[in-house]
Amino acid sequence: MPRFKKLLSLLLTLSMFLSLTAFAAITPGTYEGEAKGMHDGLKVAVTLNETGIEKIEVLEHQETAPGWPALDKVPEAIIAAQSLKVDTLAGATRTSEGILAAVTDALTKAGVDLAQFEKEVEAAPAAAESYFPVMGSFEVPAQWDETYDIIVVGGGFAGLAASYSAAQNGAKTVLVEKLSTTGGNSSINGGQYAAFTSKRAEELQKKFDLVPDTAEKHIEDTLKGGDFMSVPKLVENMVYAAPFYFDLLLDNGLVIRDTLARPGGHYGFRTYVTENQVGSDITNLQLKILKGTNCDIQLETKMVEIYRTRDDDNRVVGIRVATNDGYKTIKADKGVILATGGFGANVPMRETQVPYLNADIPTTNNPAVSTGEGIYLAQAIGAGTTQMSNIQRYPFADANNGVLDKFAVWPFTGPSFGIVYVDYQGNRYVNEGERRDVCANAAANSGFISTYSVFNWDVVKGFAKPEELEEGLKTGRVLKGETFEELAKAINEYPIQGKFPQVTAENLKATIEKHNGYIDAGKDDDFGKVMTNTMIKIENGPYYALSQFPSVHHTMGGLVIDEYTEVKDIYGNVIPGLYAAGEVTGGVHGTNRLGSNADSDACGMGYISGFFVSTGEMPEFVPNK
Repeated sequence: MPRFKKLLSLLLTLSMFLSLTAFAAITPGTYEGEAKGMHDGLKVAVTLNETGIEKIEVLEHQETAPGWPALDKVPEAIIAAQSLKVDTLAGATRTSEGILAAVTDALTKAGVDLAQFEKEVEAAPAAAESYFPVMGSFEVPAQWDETYDIIVVGGGFAGLAASYSAAQNGAKTVLVEKLSTTGGNSSINGGQYAAFTSKRAEELQKKFDLVPDTAEKHIEDTLKGGDFMSVPKLVENMVYAAPFYFDLLLDNGLVIRDTLARPGGHYGFRTYVTENQVGSDITNLQLKILKGTNCDIQLETKMVEIYRTRDDDNRVVGIRVATNDGYKTIKADKGVILATGGFGANVPMRETQVPYLNADIPTTNNPAVSTGEGIYLAQAIGAGTTQMSNIQRYPFADANNGVLDKFAVWPFTGPSFGIVYVDYQGNRYVNEGERRDVCANAAANSGFISTYSVFNWDVVKGFAKPEELEEGLKTGRVLKGETFEELAKAINEYPIQGKFPQVTAENLKATIEKHNGYIDAGKDDDFGKVMTNTMIKIENGPYYALSQFPSVHHTMGGLVIDEYTEVKDIYGNVIPGLYAAGEVTGGVHGTNRLGSNADSDACGMGYISGFFVSTGEMPEFVPNK
């Protein structure tokens, strides 16, 4: 037995000796290896001595700058560890892998047993744990002047809708508005509301022989109209909320015209027109029904700060406001809803995003309203923004002042009724049924400040009133001619910012006659417009024209929200207690808002926001809640 143990010990010693001898069998010298890093052609020279790797030199490479640090650091690590299992360099992974492969190739050519260079390497000390700095207010009031469940900031479509739904669901609510009246920029919009259905839909569809619309089609048109840069869930919520809120308005006395339009970019007849073609038809009614709730309305009260704690909750807990009597603080136990609108009237803010939209370009917005401070103040506590450079121009504003008056709504409503757009020489320049950005860009490139909508009474009587036409003629806003010669003369004698167009009667007549032919044929050979049976030919005078100009109108970008209208921070996390709806947000319209979707967005998403913050649930009309 002792002899056996002695023999076994001898064999083990011999085995270890042979193993060490195999690993030590290195032929000194310099060997070249080649591999692919980020790019082909990474060559190294590996110098070996009797015990291991002595030197590694990079001979050639085609690597780009991010990989350069690996050219020095990885060879150093291999030599220090005498191992090919060293870590790759962060940010230069492919170059690191290329060096390891090239060194392996050189060792293989040297006839080295690679096993001796595959020992595990002790991991490098971990860097300090990364973290996102906590964002919030440096000081939060210890005592509050007032306390509510929900604070809504902004008294336009979105704010009025949010306040109503919050109050209706039992929340003690305050609506804070910086102006001396509610309505904001919403009150001067065109009074056009898109909804795929409503209590009036069947009646109007039957009157005009229209195919019923669907939610799916409204969603599809909106996504396509925004170049598929919208957040689908936000679009779905807007579309399904639109008819619910529109019926709520109808139930409370909203008067609309007996028409159903299909403006540019929409391929369903879904746009309703309020009685006076102005947004105040809606905002005045919203205020009326809001006053029937327990919502407190504070006017001439401007938000100047949003309070967000820096504790574990990191929550928005209230706001600071400026009033005629000084500053005060208002606490929100459930949440703050921002409905402060866009920034179309803030020239430096929009110019930062789109430099050519400078002070020379007018805006349809109220300069005291669309100033973007809601976005600024939310950013100050960490809110994220999206698509801020998506700024829309309204193609049909008054060419002399950029204002969206009641007549500027006619070119928008009129394409599905037969209105024709012509340039300063009397020729068509765009598909009238195109979306707003296409029409605006075509007008800007038409060769003159203004373009024109041409029509007769038969075309516009489906959505306009005789007294409105007379008003336009008296003020000079609408131009008239019994013949095309007279209309051309009227257009050419009407100065646009001190300049005059050059419309010819021949061009004007030829353009209208060709368009009439397209209506008959059901096909537009020039611009591919979808022709519908609602279009009326312009055959008999008198003929009319409106000047139009692409004026800054709507900002599609803004605060990042999720489908619950919760605002997200710059890291993509929800900011507890902060919500937003309407034009202050981004993601609903993508690159381009389809006309009449603004009312649907602001009213519908505003209602959803107030409902969710007050109840913690989504309304029944929201699909896949």
